[in-house]
Amino acid sequence: MSYSRDQQVTILQETVVVTRKKFIADFDEVDESIIGDMTIETFLNYIERQRLTHMPHRGSHWDKVLKWAEFFALQVSGYATAVEAFVPDSRNAANLIWTASRALLQLGPENARALETTFRVFYQLGLSISLLLRHNKLLNANGHIRREVGYAFNDLLILVREVTIYYRISLFHGSRETHLDFNSVFGQQMAEFRRRKNHITDAMWKYSLEDDQSMEIRSIRKWLSPRDRTLQKLLQENDFAPGHRDEYTCEWFQSHLLAFSRSKNETLSIHGPAGCGKSVLSSWIVERLQRPIGKKTYETLSCTIEPDVPSEATSLAVVKRLLLQLLEKNVGHKNLFNSLVNAYYISMSNDTRTLETSLWDCFMTGIDQFGGLDHLMVVVDGLDEVEGGEKTAKAIINQLGRLAARPRNNVQIILFSRQPSKPEKGKTQSFAVTPDHTHEDLRLVIDRLLEKFEHFAHQGEHARENLVDQLLHAAHGNFLWAFLTTYSLKQETSHDAFMKAVKAAKDSPKTIEETLTKLINSFDFSKSDTNLILSWMLIAERPLTLTEIKYLLQIDLQKKHSVERKTHITDDVKSALSVLVVIEDDFVRFRHPMIRSYLLRFREEGKRLNSRQYAQADLTMRLLAYCNFNLHKKHDPSMELIARSEVDSLFVQHALLEYAIRNWTLHFRHSSLFQNSGDLQLSTEFKAVFPSSTLLALLEWSCWDLELSNSEAIRSHNLALQVRKGVFDENHHSVLQSLTVCGSVYRKISQATESSGFFYRASVIGQKILSKYHATTIACTTQFLTITEVMKVSSRTEFATHKEEMLIFIIDAYKHQHGKSHDLVIRYYKLLAQLYVDVHEEHKAESIWRELREIVIMRFGKGSEEETSISEQLTVVLKKGDKKTNVIEYEQGIFDIVTELEVWNIRRIKLTIELAMSYEERGEFLMAEELFVMLWRKLTEQCHHPHHHHGVDIHIYTIDVVIEYVRFLKRCHRQEEASNVLICIWAEYEEYDFESESLFLKLKVIGEIMRSISLLSVAVAVFKKCWGWFKSRSKHEHTESCEVLISETIEEIITTTATTVTTTSTTTTTSTETVVKEVFESTLSRTTVTSETISICKSLISYYMKLENWSEAIEVTKRSLLVVWRSIVSGGGTIALPRDFSTGAIDIAISLAICHLRSQHYHEAEEIYIRIYHACRSSCHIDDERMTKAYTALIQFYKDHRHWHKMIEVYQELLIEYRRHLGATHALTIRTLYTLGSLCEEHGHGHAYDYYEEIITVLNHGSNICHSDALDAMFFMCRFRYESGHWHKLQIICKVLWETWKGKHHGHEKFTSDFVEVLYLRYRYVLEYHVHCEYSVLRELIIEYRNTCLTFYGAAVSITIKAMIELAHYSIRSEKYIHEAISIYEEVLTKTKTTTTTTVVSTTTISIIKKRLTEAYISVCRHESVSTTIIEKAIKVVLERYERLRIELGWAHVETLGTLREVILMYVKLKKQEAQAIVVRMLLEASIEIIKSEVRSKTLHEAGKVVGEIFITSGVVDQAYEMIEEMRLQIITGSPSHNKLGFKLDKSAGRVSFVFLVTLYQVLRGQLSISYSEVMADYVTESVLYESYTRSLKSSTVIVIGHAARLQAFLANHKRHGQIKIVQNQSYDIFLKKWSLNVKRETGILFYISLLEHIGEEIRDINVGDIACKSSVTKVRWLLENNRIQEAFEVAKCALEFINKEHAYHRLQNVPYGFKLSSLMALRGFDKQWKAKIEQNLYNNMLALSRSIIGEVLKACKESKIDFVRLQLRELNDLVALLGDQQNFGELESILSLMWASRDLQASWKSDTVIAIGRLFVQARYLAATTNKGKSSAIRLCEDINYNLRRVWGSLDPKTLEMSDLLSQLYTNMGHFREAQGVHENILRLVVEGDDGDDRTQDHVTPAMAQRQVELLKQSFLRLKGWDKSPEVYKDLVHDLKAMPEFKKKKEVQEIRGVGDWNVKEQPDERKGRFEQPVEWVFPVEDGDAKSKRAGMNIKRATSNWGIGSLHKEGVKVNGRANGNVAAVNGEDGFESASEEL
Repeated sequence: MSYSRDQQVTILQETVVVTRKKFIADFDEVDESIIGDMTIETFLNYIERQRLTHMPHRGSHWDKVLKWAEFFALQVSGYATAVEAFVPDSRNAANLIWTASRALLQLGPENARALETTFRVFYQLGLSISLLLRHNKLLNANGHIRREVGYAFNDLLILVREVTIYYRISLFHGSRETHLDFNSVFGQQMAEFRRRKNHITDAMWKYSLEDDQSMEIRSIRKWLSPRDRTLQKLLQENDFAPGHRDEYTCEWFQSHLLAFSRSKNETLSIHGPAGCGKSVLSSWIVERLQRPIGKKTYETLSCTIEPDVPSEATSLAVVKRLLLQLLEKNVGHKNLFNSLVNAYYISMSNDTRTLETSLWDCFMTGIDQFGGLDHLMVVVDGLDEVEGGEKTAKAIINQLGRLAARPRNNVQIILFSRQPSKPEKGKTQSFAVTPDHTHEDLRLVIDRLLEKFEHFAHQGEHARENLVDQLLHAAHGNFLWAFLTTYSLKQETSHDAFMKAVKAAKDSPKTIEETLTKLINSFDFSKSDTNLILSWMLIAERPLTLTEIKYLLQIDLQKKHSVERKTHITDDVKSALSVLVVIEDDFVRFRHPMIRSYLLRFREEGKRLNSRQYAQADLTMRLLAYCNFNLHKKHDPSMELIARSEVDSLFVQHALLEYAIRNWTLHFRHSSLFQNSGDLQLSTEFKAVFPSSTLLALLEWSCWDLELSNSEAIRSHNLALQVRKGVFDENHHSVLQSLTVCGSVYRKISQATESSGFFYRASVIGQKILSKYHATTIACTTQFLTITEVMKVSSRTEFATHKEEMLIFIIDAYKHQHGKSHDLVIRYYKLLAQLYVDVHEEHKAESIWRELREIVIMRFGKGSEEETSISEQLTVVLKKGDKKTNVIEYEQGIFDIVTELEVWNIRRIKLTIELAMSYEERGEFLMAEELFVMLWRKLTEQCHHPHHHHGVDIHIYTIDVVIEYVRFLKRCHRQEEASNVLICIWAEYEEYDFESESLFLKLKVIGEIMRSISLLSVAVAVFKKCWGWFKSRSKHEHTESCEVLISETIEEIITTTATTVTTTSTTTTTSTETVVKEVFESTLSRTTVTSETISICKSLISYYMKLENWSEAIEVTKRSLLVVWRSIVSGGGTIALPRDFSTGAIDIAISLAICHLRSQHYHEAEEIYIRIYHACRSSCHIDDERMTKAYTALIQFYKDHRHWHKMIEVYQELLIEYRRHLGATHALTIRTLYTLGSLCEEHGHGHAYDYYEEIITVLNHGSNICHSDALDAMFFMCRFRYESGHWHKLQIICKVLWETWKGKHHGHEKFTSDFVEVLYLRYRYVLEYHVHCEYSVLRELIIEYRNTCLTFYGAAVSITIKAMIELAHYSIRSEKYIHEAISIYEEVLTKTKTTTTTTVVSTTTISIIKKRLTEAYISVCRHESVSTTIIEKAIKVVLERYERLRIELGWAHVETLGTLREVILMYVKLKKQEAQAIVVRMLLEASIEIIKSEVRSKTLHEAGKVVGEIFITSGVVDQAYEMIEEMRLQIITGSPSHNKLGFKLDKSAGRVSFVFLVTLYQVLRGQLSISYSEVMADYVTESVLYESYTRSLKSSTVIVIGHAARLQAFLANHKRHGQIKIVQNQSYDIFLKKWSLNVKRETGILFYISLLEHIGEEIRDINVGDIACKSSVTKVRWLLENNRIQEAFEVAKCALEFINKEHAYHRLQNVPYGFKLSSLMALRGFDKQWKAKIEQNLYNNMLALSRSIIGEVLKACKESKIDFVRLQLRELNDLVALLGDQQNFGELESILSLMWASRDLQASWKSDTVIAIGRLFVQARYLAATTNKGKSSAIRLCEDINYNLRRVWGSLDPKTLEMSDLLSQLYTNMGHFREAQGVHENILRLVVEGDDGDDRTQDHVTPAMAQRQVELLKQSFLRLKGWDKSPEVYKDLVHDLKAMPEFKKKKEVQEIRGVGDWNVKEQPDERKGRFEQPVEWVFPVEDGDAKSKRAGMNIKRATSNWGIGSLHKEGVKVNGRANGNVAAVNGEDGFESASEEL
């Protein structure tokens, strides 16, 4: 069915969005994809993974959590499917709920105890949903139901979301509490969901009943429910919520429950002594019945009768509770409804017996539907506690038995009691709970109770087990005894005392009575908390909550007030009562009814506990005191009931109030305060605490009259009235209220006499204590007169007198209210006259008739019908004949009534205000304020008077007075009070709507005053209201004024927010936003744009920008611009500025750009900036400030985002405009050119020189002298032309600059000496090398340079001296000027000697001169043909220079080496024999000295290059190589070799010398043939390694080996084999000294070399043992791969010996290597044929060695607690297989145990792998066990695996069947033949009946498998020597198997012999059904492929577990029920497998 949009419920949409955002933000593991992919199948698969991973034991915390999660998820799925047609997003909501559930489950089983609380709540929600789904066809019946259904889903999603987030946060913050106080945190949400569910149910009922609904179903439910809301919650928890119980308990009853469900018995009577665990078992049964059992799905009704809830411990309450549950399951059952309506009316008669019989009949009517396929189970617990004892209990039992025994009824009853319970009708099965049944449960409970106790926990496992066994046997199956005894044991302070107490408990166990006596006597009843709480609990009408107890304890009756307790109430209660009570769901209850019974006897014996009457009195006074303290709100007496919502609100607000209201009279009646006869004698203390508020009486009326029977209500009200009269006098408001209540109650039950009496007394009191004509007094009077109107009187009696008084009063009252002639006055006059006639007082009647006649004449006129009628009555009274003549004499009296009214005119108001101001002037502020307040109050009264006729003026006067009053307060600096008054008056007129412009102008003034005192948000609201009124009435002037005020106020709000830290609420912010938006919308709707428009737009934009709400700001800005400047938004065509308000429009547009920018919309921001800029360009002059603002904003945007090219484009456009409009030489033009040049230069965009050239061009105009403003451009162009090689242009620039500088023109001061020097060099360079000027021209330039420097700077400065040297240097080029050059040099030297200078230049200049002189001499010799003599002379000169340089600059200086080169070349030119030796000597000497003296790497590097070139030039390269090698060896080793060079380096030659040697070597070899870094790295590495190795020789062996390994690795890499062998042998000898290995040297060397090879690869700290683990694996594998088997074995043996000495396997990281070495020795992974060729003896030795390695590894692992699961799965498989082959079951179990424990961490393990490992683990554990306990542990594990496989894969899945067979085999081996028989029976039953009907799980077995199961069943029969159940069960089972269609033609099955043919004496076949160890211990390790993938626990599998059918996308598929969703028919839908019943 499809629904229109109007018919759909869309409430979920917003909640889904919010929830999704919250989950993604709060949960790290949740994202959009996780939520989107979450389906019911995904969630159920996750449940499956959890089960297969953790294998929770049946009944464990984690098992329950997973079950409840599964159930809840399925219900949500069904609900979403059922409503998705009309509730959009229901599927998304379901996804989110499943996501939340999974997020909680991901906390893992370690938090199972905590999660149990949460999923218990979810389970309850699921139950509520299931009740709705039961009637799925009604979910869409009408619009109201659909709406409620949608809202219920919304409530559910919100609740689950908040619970999940709260719980996750609690646990992640370190909390591991197992209980969350859902009542305080989520109680309201839970209650709201329940209310919503009830509303839906009511609506369904209403729809189903159609016109047959005689009364509201809600009234029926309310009548059936307990009256107390808290009690409703308590009972609901007991009836529906899964009970709190210990893990694994009660599971033993599974088979008994199954047997009962399959039997033909109608009743199961479960009985046992107190304390045996019946109540816990009851809750387990109720919870268990939520899932199918015995292939049947049950509806469950349950009721637990508890002694601490007296009102619910009656037979009537029992049937009501059952009917209330039945009512929700049978929606639309008309017969049930009609019968309940009849019973309701019967209840009004107070005939309890008839009512109860009627209700049982209703119950019978309701269960009529449970015929056919529907099943009902009714569970009733606590029959011993029912009021009325055994007789009443028997009646209940018979009623239930009668119902169950009806024919064609699928109803079964389970009863719990201490004695057997057997109904009179039907078949009853009795079951006695014995200690044998609860043995294991009790063991678990005792163990849990003691587990955290130190004297228990510190003992060994065996001792703990023994201790538990002792207590277990002493308990005799009594859980209460066990609990109390373990509690007493915990009080022991020493170990000896503890053990002694245990022994005493075992040897002479006490009875429960004795144990309780000892325990109670240990309590200190002198502590008030203990005594008081226990006393209250014994008398309370229901269990009290923690909060209620807290408030009771806080009441101090002495001081008459409530004292806040500093401690936590939970701790207080536990401290006071400890073990006696239990706190569950906020209720404090006795741990067991026996404790309550004992304490009652204890109290009656008068032993230290407060007496019953005292406790009742104390509790009464505290309850009344609480009411007194909290009901302080003034409340006038009323005749109307308080609204239910107000009552509920008060009860929620005051936690103890509901209990107090409902029960204070009950407690009072049983207290010492109450006397059965006479007046109450109330104490002063009681009177002091009794509430005087009338509200108490009204609440009593609401609670008692509507929810108690009539007799109970009357009794309670009369007592309350009696108490009030005793506390107060008669004339009191509360007495008056009680009287009115009593009158109403009696009138309700038609007791007119009593009712009229109460109303009469109420009226009389009201006339005395209330205002003269108070409404309540009038109402009481009219009630009295209405009731008594039909009551006749005939004489003057007390009643007649009372009626007379009431009539006289009501006449006066109505005269006052309505005037003398009103109809009511006339009516009551007539009644009064008639009364006088009836009592025969005609004279009084005459007087009344005469007065009445005058009234009628005045109103209707003389002669009217009314006047005639009155005259007739008067005639009758006077007994006269002629009525006309008798009337005439009465026509003379005419009375005028004058009513004086107070008139408040403007004059009086002004005078009062003036008087107040005069008081103020005189300083009498109090008097002034009194006048203001009085005037305000009077005017307000007039405004609210129902008959005022002053119109709107009175309101204007009121506002005027308030304004003046506020101004007065401001003048008094009472700002806060002024604020309060303003808020008050605004609250008064906020919702008013007048048609008065003046009034709204006054309100506008109010807003302005608010604004002045910073009530900004409220002021906005005021202005908004005024604005709205003015706008709607087209008051444009005032409208615009209000808009401006709103805009300005908003600006103030924004400014204040920006500059102060505010805590403004979201509501205020939203309100402000709403106002501004509304004004904004109005402004935009106008056709014209005004300044106000701009202001409002900018205000709202600014508001959103301050909030950083960029999306809204963008929206508002765009809309503003569409009105103000549309083209800037659309962007089409040419954009121009708007004609008006262009500046404001630009500001708004810039704001839009900023918003886009903040929203990271960079493109949109840029677009807006560009449009603004273009608009200004097209509309403004270039120097307009708007243009400036536009391009400045755009440029700044580009600058911020480093868009330099776009920034340049803008400047280029500006440049064009500047040129056009301002001229090329304008300052702005020049500045823009400089800016462009700078940008282009800095960021590489464009050609900066173009802009600088333009500057030069426009300023210099081709002159040879540069303009001062163009100098910077010229400087740049000079550098640019030089760097670019534009030599011609550079010449021009240099020339202009040269002339400008030389001529000292304007701006010459910008020329620095450094720049002048650069300018000269560039000028000379371009002239010399590119213009190719003649020598003379250049020399002239240099002379000019020198002369100008002399002129500008003087002769002593550096630049001048450099100029002289430059001239000398240039003169040397020509022989003509050589002497002039020498002269200049000498002149310079002379000046430096005679001139005092400390500048660097002087020293440098001297050096340069000397160098140049030397170069000159060398040049002469080099360029002239010289003789040998000249060369020798030159050598002498140069040697002298060389020696001087060595001294001054050092051996390695480049000049020194250059001079050396010249000397060497001169020696070479001599061509003498001794010259070569001199050359080698000089070079060797230079190299040695360089190495010795130089430490700078760069210098050494340069020196090496030069020396290498000299070696090459001089032809002595071989000698160079010899020198390098010898130097390297001496530097590294420190010792010379036997070389012919014969030199020895001293110790000063360190590693830094390698720079010289490497460079020299590189030059000799050629730079391209070898890498410098490579050679250097080799030198340094070798040096470091050798030095480390040498130093280590004196250290430990490990260090030596480490350094030897690294050195060997280096030498091996460089193929220095001789040195390697030396190092190996030398270090091996050291190695053997530390580790003497019992191996051959060759083997040891082989192992040692592998060790060195691996150590050489390590870069971190070395651990020899660790390296040995790795190296041995590598070496052995290499040897094996190279077919060196014997050597591999010997090396492995050697390695094991060494590793054991080092204990290397005791370190975590080495364990895998031990496994690998062991596997290598076992030859795992090698070809089988290859292995077959190995000598058998050698193979055996290798296998033995493998076992030794494994043994050592496992030993080390256990000692080091190493985790085996870090190995690869394949390796683990090999290890398991190896251990299995060795039959090393102990180690095998240990390994498999670790793997099993880690399965939850192994995400890559497939399900089949996990199950296979679990199977192997079970087998290994069983085989390794040496005791029955160990074997039992294996069986329990097998049971757990089997149980979880059944839940997720089905019981007939091959893997499940394998585990079932294994379980049966283990049972058989242990002699548990009965259990083994049960396994095969249930498998065969599933074969016959089908598993779950899921096509993705196995539902059938092969004939061979069926035959095998029958054979195994037979073997179990032979071993057990009989059957566990009736033989017919097995006969039918085998018969049905053979009769199955699929097996009828199968030989294997048909040949099976019938059970009747089996001979019990036949010996079993020991080959069948017994456990044998596996042939091969392996598990699957392949990656998951298509074949290995499973469907998992799909929805069909899961729904079958709960028996709720299959849920499909098209709707809820319902089979087998008219209204429900349960029970599959003919196998179409599945159920939980029957094997779960094991």
